[in-house]
Amino acid sequence: MNDQQKRLVQTSFARIVPKSEYAAKVFYGRLFEIIPEVQPLFKSDLKTQGIKLFQVISFAVCSLDNMDELLPLLHDLGRRHVKYGTQDSHYAFVGESLIWTLEKVLKDDFTPEIRQAWLDVYSLMAAAMAEAASQEIT
Repeated sequence: MNDQQKRLVQTSFARIVPKSEYAAKVFYGRLFEIIPEVQPLFKSDLKTQGIKLFQVISFAVCSLDNMDELLPLLHDLGRRHVKYGTQDSHYAFVGESLIWTLEKVLKDDFTPEIRQAWLDVYSLMAAAMAEAASQEIT
């Protein structure tokens, strides 16, 4: 991921923040539509879950220039999500839901370049979480 992609993610995320409650509803609606079997994994109400989701994404987006700070958080999240019942296959559905949500919320501002930048960021995040999760399982 290059500096331009980092900036695209950061500036597009800044446009999402004022709409984060709506974006979280869109995200979870899409996630449960494409993989309904994960819905029981979410024990807290979705408003609270949405706040947590955007806190993690916000931290990740703000830490793109400091991977030494970001990777430990992602590893911890990966380990914790094993305990929640998250499976390796779920990461692809979460990524699909995230990109779909960004497209719906940003509309015409969601350019192909922004899409690719977010795909790269999510790929990095998911890989770090999945790596830690696999170590937790073994």
